[in-house]
Amino acid sequence: MVDGYTITMYNSGKEGEENMYKCSAKASLVLDQVRSRCQEDTQTNNKWRGRSGNYMYIMGRENADGKATGVVHKIAEDGSHKLCGSFKIMSDGIITRFTGLSKADWNNAMRNAEAEYKAKYEAETTEPATEQKVAV
Repeated sequence: MVDGYTITMYNSGKEGEENMYKCSAKASLVLDQVRSRCQEDTQTNNKWRGRSGNYMYIMGRENADGKATGVVHKIAEDGSHKLCGSFKIMSDGIITRFTGLSKADWNNAMRNAEAEYKAKYEAETTEPATEQKVAV
């Protein structure tokens, strides 16, 4: 737990699936951005269109240090899929590997997740400034 927040989310690769997965808040927010990208492309939570084909990600095992990891499959024309790579999102929200997603997509996901993190979590830790009045 690098940032003090751990998020429990559902591995929503398949409709109705309820496997829970824990990772850091920043990694979770980056995954949310990837899910949004998938929703735009395919109206699913884990499939998208890349430059060289269609892909899907599958969450891996939980990591004690808050990373989000898993595998990426490339989807063939006939609907079958084959392992083609993996992904790793560090607990601080940095994508170090995500097969099938462009660097532009990486940067957009990380930038948007960081902005959301600051708005959501850092806003609740900063207290409003109060004026101190001293009696004279």
